[in-house]
Amino acid sequence: MDAWDSEFREPTADEVSARRILSLAIALINTRRPLTTTEIRREFYSADLSDAAFAKTFSRDRKQLLATGLVVCCNKKGKNKEDVATWYVDADASFANESVLTAQDALLLDFLLLPLASDPSYPYARDLRLALTKIDRAFDGTSGAAIPPEARSRNSNISRLEECRAVGHAASITYERADGSTVDRTVAPYGFFYLLNNTYMVAANMDDSDAGPHTYRLDRVLASKELPRKSFEVPDDFDVRDFIVLPFQIGDPLYNATFEDANGTQRIEYVCDESMAASWAIAKGMRPLNPESLVLEWRRILNQTAGGNNGTA
Repeated sequence: MDAWDSEFREPTADEVSARRILSLAIALINTRRPLTTTEIRREFYSADLSDAAFAKTFSRDRKQLLATGLVVCCNKKGKNKEDVATWYVDADASFANESVLTAQDALLLDFLLLPLASDPSYPYARDLRLALTKIDRAFDGTSGAAIPPEARSRNSNISRLEECRAVGHAASITYERADGSTVDRTVAPYGFFYLLNNTYMVAANMDDSDAGPHTYRLDRVLASKELPRKSFEVPDDFDVRDFIVLPFQIGDPLYNATFEDANGTQRIEYVCDESMAASWAIAKGMRPLNPESLVLEWRRILNQTAGGNNGTA
């Protein structure tokens, strides 16, 4: 007897039932035509079942599917026993209607799920990123620290700087600032993330030991070169997620704003998009205290969400 034989066990009755119901659900969802009772019985139920036992088990399975939100309907032709009954999923009753998120809603959802989708210890991180991509193409690659292959194909500096990070070698870069000027720096790449179709690198400036890590947009890195003779180590307390900006902090800063949570704790954040900041505060259960324009926008969105009947926010 080998190790597999010693660890194998027969599935329990509940496990057999769950597998059968799942297989039945997949078949009904994917079929292009209704399935007959005969087809369902032949494919998913034991041949040893009597007619009464099959009818009872199939009825119980349909109730289980209904409990999960899958509505299975019967289309029976005529009233005679010889008439064929067919089964199908009522798509209108089972599935949500198509909905399109606004760019603002998509970005907010992306930000809220980013920590979970980029957590390597979360077993469904990849599935979550794929789900977000299916919700809206704007999510393509933005939901995790992982950089999609198409981003690397557009910018050869990405793979080069990632390799520097992997082997602990510094890199020299030529960086184009927002105003169009350029600067040459020696950097220690600590980490990377992908957000809103842009790849970012968080790196320490090795020319200035007193400066903290800085975030660089890699489409502004005009040239890069590995420096094998200069080594570095990523700090133990470094987490790239600490450098991912809030959804309303993309663009040119407008002002600093003060937010307060339900416990009375206040925090000051810079704001680039006022409407986005107001929506973020609502989603996080926070209240903006200043400036007044942000408070008014926060109240406007609250009133709009409540149908315009809440004038006391």
